[in-house]
Amino acid sequence: MEPGKGSKHRGLSNISGNSEDVAKYYDNWSSDYDETLAEWRYDAPEQVALMLMAELSRKSVILDAGCGTGISGRALRSAGFETVDGVDVSRRSLKIAGMSGVYSTLRLMDMQRFPLPIADGQYDGLVCVGVLTYLTDSTGTLREFNRIVRSGGVVVFTQRSDLFAKRNFRTVLKGLSGEGWIEHVRISEPRPYLPDNEEFGDKILVHYVSYTVV
Repeated sequence: MEPGKGSKHRGLSNISGNSEDVAKYYDNWSSDYDETLAEWRYDAPEQVALMLMAELSRKSVILDAGCGTGISGRALRSAGFETVDGVDVSRRSLKIAGMSGVYSTLRLMDMQRFPLPIADGQYDGLVCVGVLTYLTDSTGTLREFNRIVRSGGVVVFTQRSDLFAKRNFRTVLKGLSGEGWIEHVRISEPRPYLPDNEEFGDKILVHYVSYTVV
């Protein structure tokens, strides 16, 4: 790692989960967010888009849940998905995402407030990249994702390796599967997430998860 390369935005691994704090943090970061993540060799959006490509038609309507400045939306459009909506808690990030031209709609939304103001079965697929860190009600969040994705639709998300273990995500997913909410659950081994960030590097990795909504 180059000296100081990961020193921008120290404390990223330990941001408060309070929605107002998250919004403020990402509002303040939005102007150089894309540039900084490129420096850290962040490729999770591209990986998630490839996973969704393998499951759904390019005509599918996709929700980018926690879209930020639009990195995941651009990856989805590059993968061929024609209709992508975005929601996020950061107003400034949404403004930048809107400039990308890849989203059909963008909405300011606190994803910790259930039920989400989205109709049942509105989407064919949903991606949530780098966001579940801040959504501490794991079961409640995934239930909401399942509600707004149609039966037969696909959810793909990432979760940090440390929080995946701490929040018992395998148990959460097993419970939802046992209750008949989801099937065909796939969980990757831990992979690099922010390789050139000094807080993450080879210490905090990421799991990629996909499943089909029943």
